[in-house]
Amino acid sequence: MSLRRCTVAIVLTAGMSVPLAGTALAAPDRNCADFATQPEAQAVLDADRSDPNGLDDDHDGTACENLPGGSGSSSGQVATSPRGGVAAGDGSSSTGDAGALPYLLGGLAFAAAGGAAFGARRAARGHA
Repeated sequence: MSLRRCTVAIVLTAGMSVPLAGTALAAPDRNCADFATQPEAQAVLDADRSDPNGLDDDHDGTACENLPGGSGSSSGQVATSPRGGVAAGDGSSSTGDAGALPYLLGGLAFAAAGGAAFGARRAARGHA
């Protein structure tokens, strides 16, 4: 394998894997409808006071005031008693389901880059 082919293989591999790097860390856009109570929305606003989700429309520091448990509710109590179980997760912190495809492509890219480096080293030594 020539040095030129190795370079092209590495560039193509990196070009295919770099766009996938940001998908794993992308945070979903959330709005007031995504929360059951005002304190849940307030916790998200408190975590990032720049309010990228637009949870504080009137910019008074209080998120989603019309949700139950907020300053806009009359009693602060839950209107109906909860029934049933609580949905439990697997303990992961992932909020989205990207699947195994990014991991598979990353592994293939890593293997291709290693193979290209090995081929370039052999070609440089004259064993090709």
